[in-house]
Amino acid sequence: MTLSFEFDFEATKAALLYLASKELSQFDKYRAIKLLFLADREHLLRFGRPITGDKYNALPFGPTGDRILNFLGELESVALEGELPKSPEVAELVASLEVAEDEYSTYHAKVEPDWDALSKSDINVLNHVVEEHGHKSFNELKKFTHDMTAYKSVWREDQGQRKFPMVFDDFFAEEPEKSGFLKELRENQTIAKAFPSTMNA
Repeated sequence: MTLSFEFDFEATKAALLYLASKELSQFDKYRAIKLLFLADREHLLRFGRPITGDKYNALPFGPTGDRILNFLGELESVALEGELPKSPEVAELVASLEVAEDEYSTYHAKVEPDWDALSKSDINVLNHVVEEHGHKSFNELKKFTHDMTAYKSVWREDQGQRKFPMVFDDFFAEEPEKSGFLKELRENQTIAKAFPSTMNA
């Protein structure tokens, strides 16, 4: 079986607010999506789980969290076009994030992140991603993420389809020394699904 995770909205919102509180240039939807992907990837490789738990797809502009993209698209429809929130989650984002009416529709935090929704390792990884990638341009981030095996192995330029599901296991492709860790994660998830009551005891 391949790795799978549960989406965690509260952690996702807190991570977005944390990134938005950093003084990043042009922190818009696309930069948010890329930085969250890099944070999820790094946290999975180091600690065995992503931060958001979102499923990722290969889209023309790079690896993209499925629910993250939908939530941010709806956030902008409410903030910039006056639509009503379609879900409680979007309403929470509207109350937490300001979308500026500038060239890039940049995001700014209205409130502090919910620190209880983020672990110490989440915050450490988010900080590292900001230090390593926060200064990069969108094109630099696009090239960096497009070159990853997890993206390249599923993206097909010559097909009409423009959305291809990515596999968490492929996030480990550039780090073969972690193959044992990946095997352990797979085994743990297999056991957890077969014996859920035992794992939750």
